[in-house]
Amino acid sequence: MAVRIIIFCLLASVLFAGPAASEEFQPWSENVFAYIKQEFGEEAEERMRFVEQFILDNQTIPDMEKVTKTNEVSNHLPWIADANHWKKADYWATPLETITTFGGDCEDIALVKWVILRNLGLSDDNLALAYVKIKETSEDHMVLLYVANPDGPAGQKEVYILDNYVDEVKLAAERMDLLAVMAIGTEGRVVLFDDDGENRSVKAEYEGRKIRQVEDLIERVKENRAKFEEINEGRSLMPDA
Repeated sequence: MAVRIIIFCLLASVLFAGPAASEEFQPWSENVFAYIKQEFGEEAEERMRFVEQFILDNQTIPDMEKVTKTNEVSNHLPWIADANHWKKADYWATPLETITTFGGDCEDIALVKWVILRNLGLSDDNLALAYVKIKETSEDHMVLLYVANPDGPAGQKEVYILDNYVDEVKLAAERMDLLAVMAIGTEGRVVLFDDDGENRSVKAEYEGRKIRQVEDLIERVKENRAKFEEINEGRSLMPDA
């Protein structure tokens, strides 16, 4: 699972790099929607148009409102196990696949939230994926973290959880129904936790983790991004950081 989480973060930075603070999201070319319609059908095209309009409509609202609205709208994506959705035991879907096929597992939905929020202007410093366990069932689960004050003192950061099982965005301290295992940011930032269900603390932190096994996967993602740049008037679907 640890390797898989790092794959998510590397792919997020390669495929859907978010906008810089001074850069606004640019509408996608009609060629993009024509391609989506051809490859995935009319309903998939409508979903992609909805996502584009959602990003355009919410550029200037407060960050916390961006977070809550993104969590709510993304949670309309149905949870579908990989075995049923992709006929594979463990398949990682790109955000494009998750949106166009209308569904995914918790990891896929968390990453959709990440890329939407990055394109609403939030920084990578504000976001991280977190591997957790649901205390009651011991089920492995993935959520997105929003850190409202990433430059704040250690132990005083406001960390919120975006969960596809729960529509309300709550502080991590209020989600003691989850056991924290690991949080991952971009560029290989890794935080390991000790969590006994009552007390939660940081066990270790690492920077710049690289996984050799994902290099081939990243190359394929780069090729996919190049294809969309070609049909999107030379721009990737998401602006470069």
